[in-house]
Amino acid sequence: MGPYPGSPTKTRDSLLPKLAVKPWIRPHPQALILREVLIVDPASASLLSGPQDVVISKGHIQSIKPSASNIELPSDVEDPIVVELKGKYLCPGLIDCHVHVSAVPGVHTMSELVQTSEELIHLRTTYILREMLLRGFTTVRDTGGASKALATSISEGLIVGPRLVQCGQALSQTGGHADFGPAQTTTGCCGGHSQSLGRTCDGVPQALKATREELKAGADFIKIMCGGGVASPTDAIETVQFTAEEIQAITTTCRQMGGIHTTAHAYTDASVRHAIDNGVRGIEHGNLISKDTAELMAEKGIFLTPTLSCYGIMVRPPFEDFLPPDGKIKNEQVMMKGLDALTIADDAGVTICYGSDLLTSMQALQTEEFTVRASVLPSPKVLKHATTNASRLLRNDKIGSIREGGYADILVLDSNPLDDVTILDWPENHLFAVIKEGRVIVSKVNGLKPEN
Repeated sequence: MGPYPGSPTKTRDSLLPKLAVKPWIRPHPQALILREVLIVDPASASLLSGPQDVVISKGHIQSIKPSASNIELPSDVEDPIVVELKGKYLCPGLIDCHVHVSAVPGVHTMSELVQTSEELIHLRTTYILREMLLRGFTTVRDTGGASKALATSISEGLIVGPRLVQCGQALSQTGGHADFGPAQTTTGCCGGHSQSLGRTCDGVPQALKATREELKAGADFIKIMCGGGVASPTDAIETVQFTAEEIQAITTTCRQMGGIHTTAHAYTDASVRHAIDNGVRGIEHGNLISKDTAELMAEKGIFLTPTLSCYGIMVRPPFEDFLPPDGKIKNEQVMMKGLDALTIADDAGVTICYGSDLLTSMQALQTEEFTVRASVLPSPKVLKHATTNASRLLRNDKIGSIREGGYADILVLDSNPLDDVTILDWPENHLFAVIKEGRVIVSKVNGLKPEN
């Protein structure tokens, strides 16, 4: 049969893009040339010699050359926007290696958070992601709660946010750090699930099944709760969680599935060593580690992602009621030793990454971690935590530096973070533009306009 009488026989050209299978995917942004910029190189803790011209096309940095009156464009770069940035600094986009984007605002306490509906969490997550990007974080690593579907939605441009690396739901034993369920509950054959951050699994068969399910769902890495936590209701900080056999089942599966990275929530020497001895490759927090344990981590190439600012934030106004009384006691316990552990790890040569670990509306203070770390470490080291060290953890050499062939994830700053990294804690004063994969997200620079 032919078309109905009077129906058009040709598709209107203006609607062609919207007839695509995924009509929200946008073409590459127009090419950019950023002129006479001072490029921050975290790896060498220095600026590139003299002003540079940076050519950006198709989401990548095409060339970096000393500034000249005549710019030689690569053959595939057409009709670029030229922006004069004399005196401004270009810094790699920031990387936060410990976030929880599903720990959304809209609640006052941890107990309210874990009772929030899944649909409402999904919708509020879009706010969290956009705000992170506006603060200059172009990549984040979610350590419990985010999904592959969310990461894909960001990469396709359906949701505005940082590049998202995610582990699905973190794995916890019953009564462990990700078990926020009631004391009396039936979890069924595959373990229970807390609403936003993790799932429980007990015994080797459940640990295997949970790991395989998270990997099947698209997890980029697996997180294991190997010790007690501040916000969880039933486990002391000193507890060591999961048996050696359970952890080995998880880490063996990850190795067999292509060398998937594993990391562990752990504060104490006992829980950190328990994780490392059974094949885990990263540690989250580590506030109570000793010199010997730090040296072991350095020897074995174990990554450490401390999260220090969150402990002070969780107990000061307007968040003083977020934790229950026993949580406040545990919070003080780990806060007292956090900076000591950071310097111990740095002295031992551990590869340290940036992590904020903030929940609910606290995430607006995501950059405060720079100020806290800078109180004991020099600015160049702290900047590496959020750039080159983080790119190594994430096994992605296209992020964490400004180099030819890398993603055009760039911050335009009015000051040099190598001199004072705490300027990154004041984006409202020092951050002039955020560019992610060549697309201008926000800008206060003349001639550098965000896309509609």
